[in-house]
Amino acid sequence: MRSLIFNGAGAGTGETNLIALMEGETVLAVEILSGRGASERFAPAVRKLLEQCGDSELPGQVIAVVGPGSFTGLRASLSLAAGLARGWGCPAKGVRLGDALREMAHSPQALCVCLARRGRVFIDSPDRELRAAPVEDLKELQTSILLGDAVYGADSLAECVGEDGILRRPDIRILPFAAPDALGIYRAACKAMSLPLMPLYVDPPEARPPSMGLRPAPV
Repeated sequence: MRSLIFNGAGAGTGETNLIALMEGETVLAVEILSGRGASERFAPAVRKLLEQCGDSELPGQVIAVVGPGSFTGLRASLSLAAGLARGWGCPAKGVRLGDALREMAHSPQALCVCLARRGRVFIDSPDRELRAAPVEDLKELQTSILLGDAVYGADSLAECVGEDGILRRPDIRILPFAAPDALGIYRAACKAMSLPLMPLYVDPPEARPPSMGLRPAPV
């Protein structure tokens, strides 16, 4: 069965987002996208992949990373994924970013640390605890293995990672994985409990109702 794979969670400048078309565990075609501005290129990338692989055979399922990660990237990729799944009449599965990364790295005990805004990171633990924390909290983590774009790759945080790519704590090892590949996402979807294609937000919404209340409904 063919699967269409989405990852729009990457929030940095590195090439951490992707759209891929797979046949079983074989990647037929993949489009790698940088985090910044990737949301504008998701739909054209899907069209390109389907044309490359022959769009007479539509995917039998859609799998997408639901977060945590980029607010805009998640909303854009998940709305497109959900719309395609509904139009094609096929199942849709959501996958946590940490689950996909740990599956790719073959390291079920690794802690996933990915970029957030305003000097913070998202921390996704193997026991499925998810939280946002200041970058400084990485110095106090009770773990032995880290992975994710906040500690590895083009956007790794200089506050915690030295020029040699090693976290400034000798007791923690950083695995060389900033973002999951298509196979990691696919295998995580096969193993983990399927999630709805809804963004996995960690922070509460910043939008607030108007101080004077909402406008009355039109008559």
